[in-house]
Amino acid sequence: MIERRVEVARAAGRRRLRVVVIAVVLAVVAGSLFGLAHSSLISARVVRIVGAVETPRAAILAVSGLGRDPPLVDVNTLADARAIERLPWIKTAKVSVSFPSSVRVVVTERRPIAAVPAGTRRVALLDATGRVLVDVDHRPAGIVLFTGLARPPAPGGSVRGAAALLAAAAALPTSLLSRIATLRLKPVLGIVADLDPSTQVILGTTAALPAKFVALATVLSDVSLQGIATIDLRAPSDPVLTP
Repeated sequence: MIERRVEVARAAGRRRLRVVVIAVVLAVVAGSLFGLAHSSLISARVVRIVGAVETPRAAILAVSGLGRDPPLVDVNTLADARAIERLPWIKTAKVSVSFPSSVRVVVTERRPIAAVPAGTRRVALLDATGRVLVDVDHRPAGIVLFTGLARPPAPGGSVRGAAALLAAAAALPTSLLSRIATLRLKPVLGIVADLDPSTQVILGTTAALPAKFVALATVLSDVSLQGIATIDLRAPSDPVLTP
């Protein structure tokens, strides 16, 4: 009877020892895997950025944290993409990881369509949403200038009160860019395009902008503007020219 009890106690002790050994082994394996996952062997050592032209690589690495070679298991692709999209030029961003050491960042940049004065001899470039992309010392060719607006915020901010002008800039044909000096908003008249200091084009509201620009192109090709002060295109099928 005593021997039986001793054998039972020994068996129970062996079972407890096996449980302890298995737990220790699992802990060691888990610790090793955790250490491996957070080692430089499985980290963002190679970052490929596609689509960035105006945005410096260093800026993308900085805002996403990818410049610190983080472990791939710690890379939050969604959060990193949102952080990159807060950069002035970035419209969309997608981040993906590839084990053991690569991250791919694909971005789509915004396109400037207008400029606004931003201080002495400087202009801010805007995209179609009014977002300020960059502050530069000259207006690039093919970019229309808005006047009469408040000074724009820093790059990444948005210009307010420019929705109508942005719609006009987006609808403006390339062929007319060289003829229009500025776009502005005028009380009662709405959108006004200045061809030169002596001739203005009244566009009115954003309704039928493509038709209004077609009418303007026709007037400019068929009519001498000498002595013409105003071209009223609020009714594009019936332009009114006044001295």
